[in-house]
Amino acid sequence: MQKKFQNIFYFLVLLFVIGCQSDPNPCSLSKEVLKDIHELDSITSIPEIQNRHREWMKNNYNEPSILDADFETYRFILSSSFGRTEIYRVENEDDQFNVIKKVFTSHQDSIGILNEFQISKGVWTNITDNLVISNFWTYPSSIDRKGLDGESWSLEGYKPIKNECTLKRYHSTGRWSPIDTTFISMCKLLSELKEN
Repeated sequence: MQKKFQNIFYFLVLLFVIGCQSDPNPCSLSKEVLKDIHELDSITSIPEIQNRHREWMKNNYNEPSILDADFETYRFILSSSFGRTEIYRVENEDDQFNVIKKVFTSHQDSIGILNEFQISKGVWTNITDNLVISNFWTYPSSIDRKGLDGESWSLEGYKPIKNECTLKRYHSTGRWSPIDTTFISMCKLLSELKEN
């Protein structure tokens, strides 16, 4: 009888241990999506690449690296081969929803035009909900589409709490002269923000 209770106890402990293990793919993402997420995570976790990104953002745009963010942040950068660059950063700092917009008119423009304003919680929720609906956190980080002229678009985001599907806090995706309407609509969530 004691052996029977002992076996039941071991079985229950085993069930408990199995139940406590986290699923590495809780949303049943495809192998391609998992590979893309792993590659991006591998690259962004290299200290040399992190430092290079920090320096590039600071020296070229006087922008922080979102890899170092402390609160939920999204940034869209549109960079034209003809010199114009637009940056839209929106962040939720203790339920203050701040927008920072910068426009650089040429490659030599190191100051840019700065506009800072706040948006309502409803507008913020609209942005984050639409990013979820558009699958931003699992969106392919890049595609094989390149060119000489045109525009480079990048959208990145950071959340202090890991995304429930990717189990990551950071995601970035970019396109050259995009034609993908889903990607364009995600970027426009930031670029079309207006001061109230």
